[in-house]
Amino acid sequence: MTVSHRPGDPHGNDDMEITIRLTASEAHSIGRDALLMAEILDSCLWAMAMLRTGANSRDAGSPAPTVGDWAAALRGLDRLAPRLRGTRDAVVRAYLAFGGSTQRLADVMAVPLSEIQNETERMMAKPPDVWEEWATTPRPE
Repeated sequence: MTVSHRPGDPHGNDDMEITIRLTASEAHSIGRDALLMAEILDSCLWAMAMLRTGANSRDAGSPAPTVGDWAAALRGLDRLAPRLRGTRDAVVRAYLAFGGSTQRLADVMAVPLSEIQNETERMMAKPPDVWEEWATTPRPE
């Protein structure tokens, strides 16, 4: 996977284009969930821009966001957290299964060792939840 961006556009605007290119293997295993995640991330960036500017740049004239705009942003954002958590938890399980240390995990995640030890013990004591299953189950198109 590669991520690239290109500032501006041919007309000299301050737009930014972000491109995420998946390898064939990534595209095959993730399938349409890649598009779903891109759409959710789009909602996140849109919400951040509205919060930072007080304007909805996606509507003509960039008016102030409406209740409907905030609701649309929340619809996208609400879908992000469980998917990120499930993916993180699945990566933690894989990391530990491959012999990773809790000390290194604490360092990588920038949390106290005791917190990581408690969290991983709790996690490993139960089967993966629906979002970990979502993250680990191939979804070819």
